[in-house]
Amino acid sequence: MMSGLQVMSSRKINTKYLTGKTYVNLIEILARISHVSAKTADSHLEENEKNWNEYFPKQNTKFIERQWELDMLKYGSYRKFLSDIFMKDQPFVAARNACEVISVYNALVDLGLNDENTTFPKLLNYFEKHESVLKGYFGTSFTGLVRYFKKNGFGTYVVAGKKITKENLDRMEKEYATYIFMSYNNSENIADMIHTMSITREEKGFFIHNSYAKVIYFESLYEAVIKYNETFGWVSRPIIVMGINKPENKE
Repeated sequence: MMSGLQVMSSRKINTKYLTGKTYVNLIEILARISHVSAKTADSHLEENEKNWNEYFPKQNTKFIERQWELDMLKYGSYRKFLSDIFMKDQPFVAARNACEVISVYNALVDLGLNDENTTFPKLLNYFEKHESVLKGYFGTSFTGLVRYFKKNGFGTYVVAGKKITKENLDRMEKEYATYIFMSYNNSENIADMIHTMSITREEKGFFIHNSYAKVIYFESLYEAVIKYNETFGWVSRPIIVMGINKPENKE
């Protein structure tokens, strides 16, 4: 989705009016209306690969952590009337609307399954064609992320809305290897947008990648999901969480 902490409106609308399943289903409907065309997505691929290959080797991490730097990578397709409403002349770049794709990349890296077929530019290309929402104006469908992993043989476990409980996330933590979640940045105001991130299990605890927050390790998956964005003084509201395991033939 449109990533980071950008505010679209000064009017506050509490996120309780657009709950987990309702939000996910709404985005899925919009995703079915129009993806980025294969022609446009493929036209982005060569330039994205060139720019990625210049950028990423200079980073000191195997994960993508600084989405805001990815303004050299294209993601989305211009439509004037949609741009006037949602983009306000801002460019269609991964720095703005590719957090879902970043979360997939980071999850694959965590599982040790990132290769020449799943480079970040190739993932951008795939999701532009198949799972982008309204030509990329609203990023990528979370349901599309689930489809991607299932299609490729990964084990998944998904909970949304009121089913995001300690019991369910403790089960996910125990039975699944890596995680992706989508959350409202600020439960009190939809206009503060949403963000989708990968969570990995590290020696120091559970870590949220590409979170825009300071480095924090959490004691449990549940704590990471629930306490995301506390450093900004906000109470976030998780929308949907997915646990992921390697395909059986990759174990």
